[in-house]
Amino acid sequence: MSHFIIQSIMYYIAKAKNILFTLFCCCILLSNVAYAQDKSQTAPPPNLPSELFDNTPLTPTKIFDNLYCIGTKSVVAWALQTSDGIILIDSMWDNNDAQLIIDGMKKLGLNPQDLKYILISHGHGDHYGGAQYLKDKYNAKIFMSNTDFYYMNNTFDGANSSRSPKCTVDEFLTDGQQITLGDTTVTVVSTPGHSPGCVSFIFPVKTQGKTYMAAQWGGTGIPKSMENKVQYKSSLEHFAQYCHDNNVVVETTAHLFADNGYAKLNNVVNSTSIENNPFYLGQKGIDNYLNNLSLEIDRAISNSIK
Repeated sequence: MSHFIIQSIMYYIAKAKNILFTLFCCCILLSNVAYAQDKSQTAPPPNLPSELFDNTPLTPTKIFDNLYCIGTKSVVAWALQTSDGIILIDSMWDNNDAQLIIDGMKKLGLNPQDLKYILISHGHGDHYGGAQYLKDKYNAKIFMSNTDFYYMNNTFDGANSSRSPKCTVDEFLTDGQQITLGDTTVTVVSTPGHSPGCVSFIFPVKTQGKTYMAAQWGGTGIPKSMENKVQYKSSLEHFAQYCHDNNVVVETTAHLFADNGYAKLNNVVNSTSIENNPFYLGQKGIDNYLNNLSLEIDRAISNSIK
């Protein structure tokens, strides 16, 4: 009898070992699948710049007396200080980036509690993703075009993945609209193409007691379809006219990798006058900048026709 019991025990021990080994193998397999999926989600697509997926933080930097740059190699937000609080242009990818913006403000001597307005240039996740977190924390108002509010809420892939929380919008932006906070007014320019309801901004920057006009083209990156390329070209012409009419001499961008921005950010700390501030282009420099964008979209349209 005892011999039978021992054999039975040995049988069930072997059985248990087989079950545990099978479970172990399943865990390894699932882990590898999850890792592969994660790699596929984070690896940059071949048609997009690798920098867009580089979340390395940049040093928060004062660009002008009232304008500050905070962000990562992927994307940045711009804090525009007014006499009645802070206007934030774009909000980066997600809640972690929103916290990075908050920390960056503090490092720059800004009070995040002063955040009043968040202006979203367009409905891609790397621009709206941090907005709701900031709104919930500081009761800031969010502005976006009606068209891209719809686009954001009905697009769930690419830059609009689950990484970037959708946000509520307090006011819809329209072409020519002026958003005023304290002593500062931001002019909104409708520039669809990069996204269906993309907008660009023109706003004042201050240094050494003088005020200059700055512009930010809302949509870095040429769209895929011919229809959107043609719309992009038309929007660029519209934006160029606004820049000319407002005597724009300073250019900023949400994606510093697209405009030698990393070097500009490093060099601006050593600027002692408006002329050697790397973000100051002068009217001729702005014309060249816009002309280069125009040549780029013309080439894209031409290549699509071939």
